[in-house]
Amino acid sequence: MPPLPKMRVFNWAASIEPLVDNMLNVNNVVAGSVLLLDSVKNSTNGQLQSAKATEALHQKLASNKKFVLISANQLAAAKKKLGLSENDSLGSRTKAIGLARSAGAQYVLYSDIKGNVKAPTIDIQLMLVETGEILWSGEGVIGH
Repeated sequence: MPPLPKMRVFNWAASIEPLVDNMLNVNNVVAGSVLLLDSVKNSTNGQLQSAKATEALHQKLASNKKFVLISANQLAAAKKKLGLSENDSLGSRTKAIGLARSAGAQYVLYSDIKGNVKAPTIDIQLMLVETGEILWSGEGVIGH
């Protein structure tokens, strides 16, 4: 049996923190608005632990004063209502916005890791659910 490929270890929290801090300064967002945090999508040329990136985003956003995050239970209920499996990693902005609407969120945070798996970058977009408009976008290199 061949050995499993070695999974690279990234410092997700340090990599996303400046992006999220920047995003939290966006104007035109009323404090207390409801945000759906979509699972981070892996569009690199290999495997990486995108669930850890999602968890780092969740932890960073959990203590902010601008957004109230949709809970895991609310997210699961909205996915069930739309006929999506609980493990569905949405993968498209359209699906993420539909799920956010179903969950009662005003905003959705869509994140995509792309490029070479050895030196990936992350794109994060804050979108207004009502119109699909991208209110803020940021990109950063993922550090080890």
